[in-house]
Amino acid sequence: MKFELKQQGLALLELLLAIEQQWTDAAQIQQAKESWLAMAPACAEKTLTMNMLARHVDNFYRDAFFTPPLKPLLIEEMHQPTLLSYAINQREADPLVLVLLLLCWLQQAGFESDIVRYKGEYLVQVHLSKAEKVWVDPYTGAWQCLLSPENGLALSLTQELATEDVNFPAFCASLWQLQKQLLLALGKREQAMAVVQHLLEQKPGDPYLHRERGLLSELLDHWSLAISDYQYFVEQKPDDPSNDHMKQQIRQLSSYPQWLH
Repeated sequence: MKFELKQQGLALLELLLAIEQQWTDAAQIQQAKESWLAMAPACAEKTLTMNMLARHVDNFYRDAFFTPPLKPLLIEEMHQPTLLSYAINQREADPLVLVLLLLCWLQQAGFESDIVRYKGEYLVQVHLSKAEKVWVDPYTGAWQCLLSPENGLALSLTQELATEDVNFPAFCASLWQLQKQLLLALGKREQAMAVVQHLLEQKPGDPYLHRERGLLSELLDHWSLAISDYQYFVEQKPDDPSNDHMKQQIRQLSSYPQWLH
């Protein structure tokens, strides 16, 4: 199923958790929903001021105690903090997940927020008004404010940051790709396959995702699907340097007995 990812606040978080449930324990997802409802803003603020924003940011980091991992993680420990459900339940989140959680938290409180990039790092951008903009570093909770000169005389508190807009679906896809890579590192191939299948549903016909699914299908002995995906990739990307290997795999897999899976 293709998701538009146009929701905000609680609706967005619930959608992201529903997607994550395709490769995550359902009980962990349910616990995360209950935990979020118990601690996140209950309703949108009527008056959106700088002080109100500071209070909600403070609540996110000090009261709910969301943090990045507090120590370097071994490879087998890196996967769980990339899951929104784990991060909500344990308050320990990969930086990409911190961005998403802070975004949903502030949107739920009524703030017009989005994600931007500055010098390679992701920030949550909050529009308090046409003249007032705030950037929050999700890794530390530090923020900067800009007062835009409406009449040509006002002075900015800081210079306008040269931020780049972020394509939100692509941002989410990068998180899912990270989850897939860590699942593969842990040997959890079927869960990794669920991630790839979801990515392919969001970007139908993508040759590289078909190749990824083919590789996983081969590892899972789903040979017919692997052959189909490899053939699709070779047809769509005839000049790709991996094609000789793909053709060799097609010949080899075609010689195996084809079982229904």
